[in-house]
Amino acid sequence: MQGRNMNAIESVKSDLKPRIEELLLHLNATGQIAATAFFTKIFIDLDAVDGEEQLLELFIELSTTAFLGIPFDDVALALIDDVLMNAEQVAQTFSVDDSTPQ
Repeated sequence: MQGRNMNAIESVKSDLKPRIEELLLHLNATGQIAATAFFTKIFIDLDAVDGEEQLLELFIELSTTAFLGIPFDDVALALIDDVLMNAEQVAQTFSVDDSTPQ
């Protein structure tokens, strides 16, 4: 089970990293400094994740995006929505896996 979870976590990281990188490139290019700082921290934290609990904590932090008080342009909002939807799907998958008897 532990090995399967680690593979799943690495898969999630490899899926989320390019999405966050794309968001960071846009935020940098459009001078959205506060948002860049927040998502840079998310990206660094994602890179350091090595367990399901850390990953879910990161998703909780991501879910606070709407409450940051940072204005985002439409492109950034679409990219953020993509990241959040992906994180939500992953979180639900982990929840189902944990409650499903093997």
